Amino acid sequence: MATLIRPLGTVLAAGALVFGAMACGNSSTASSSGDGTAQSVVKTSATNALVGKTFTSTSVDGAAIPGGGPLMLTFPEPGRVSLTAGCNRHIGPVTVDKTTLTIGELASTMMACPPPKDGADAWLADFTDQPLKWSLHGHELTLKDGPRTVVLIADTNAAGLP
Repeated sequence: MATLIRPLGTVLAAGALVFGAMACGNSSTASSSGDGTAQSVVKTSATNALVGKTFTSTSVDGAAIPGGGPLMLTFPEPGRVSLTAGCNRHIGPVTVDKTTLTIGELASTMMACPPPKDGADAWLADFTDQPLKWSLHGHELTLKDGPRTVVLIADTNAAGLP
């Protein structure tokens, strides 16, 4: 196993370049391929509006969540989302831009939920299988997938909210 040693000047210069790029704009991109698959996380001011917040659905216009949900979304850190529609918890990558929220492949718990909540995971998979249009007005997050519109309200007891 070879060890790569870089001169301190190179490391400091690389750090200054990254810091300078972050200071000059409101977006940056980070890439990782630790498990052999490339992932890209886009961090923008739009992402920052959601990070650290939890939202719970108050209404669904279109196909209802089986068992009544609710749909809960948490954005624990940039590029990550945690969701549940009343049955299993799903976690994975998310890309957020000004108007589109794209949820990547999700990992989930595997509980068997009794009816009528047994259809909640399928509803969630169908809702998140394409990019969602999103808007945030105060504490109200609206997500649209075409035929459905879900309105969620931020948990004002969560960190980062007044």
